[in-house]
Amino acid sequence: MFADKCVQCHHPDSDSKKAKREFDQAWDLRAVASEWGDNLDPEMALLVEIAEDRSMPPEDSDFLPVTEAEAQLLIDWAMASTPMPADGNPFVDLEMAVRYLPQVESEALAPVEKSLWQRILILLGHIHAPIIHFPVAFLLIASLLRLGFLRTGKEACLQLEVFCLWIGAPTAVLAAGLGWLNAANSGAGGQELFLHRWIGVSVAAISVLLLILHKRMRRKKWYSLLLFALAIAIGGGAHLGGEMVFGEGYMQL
Repeated sequence: MFADKCVQCHHPDSDSKKAKREFDQAWDLRAVASEWGDNLDPEMALLVEIAEDRSMPPEDSDFLPVTEAEAQLLIDWAMASTPMPADGNPFVDLEMAVRYLPQVESEALAPVEKSLWQRILILLGHIHAPIIHFPVAFLLIASLLRLGFLRTGKEACLQLEVFCLWIGAPTAVLAAGLGWLNAANSGAGGQELFLHRWIGVSVAAISVLLLILHKRMRRKKWYSLLLFALAIAIGGGAHLGGEMVFGEGYMQL
């Protein structure tokens, strides 16, 4: 239960920015019992309180809610002086336990070796962060050039605009694909990721459409409106990405 519904957000290596409490020993059941439980007054223990109101995982998470049976099991476990599992293993995640306890030499706690293909996929996912700057920059510049064209009527603005689309559209597609890969590798989730992901896909699709139609439709009013809408979508997606990386409210005064 801890491994499936708690540790992924509350341990310090988690990519989740919504967890209000980071628990650097969330993988260790003894530490959970010590810090989240209170054997002297179990009814006041945070662990019991969370189980009773079933407030975790929150509704906007990607994890299934705690069932009534699971909540009762958690309460019973906390109030029974938190006995260890029958196999004597106090860890909810063996690979994580190894990272924090390098002195443990048990073969049962040996780290899981990732294949070359898995490491390549993880590396490709990490490239999402640097590559995303290209479509953001060039597509926003394209929208500014459109403003310049509408104000001055200069053909040079349209020529530079299509140049920006030729760079921005393919890199937007690449960034969107790498973003999906990065999310899959990290196990991240939540409403912010959902919106960020689909805004990214929409930006990629619209930018490709604008590039394809540029030669024939570039002087149409709806083309300009679509390009400006693209710029707004980029801003919204970038903001959500920033909140996932730096935390909610990072842009507040």
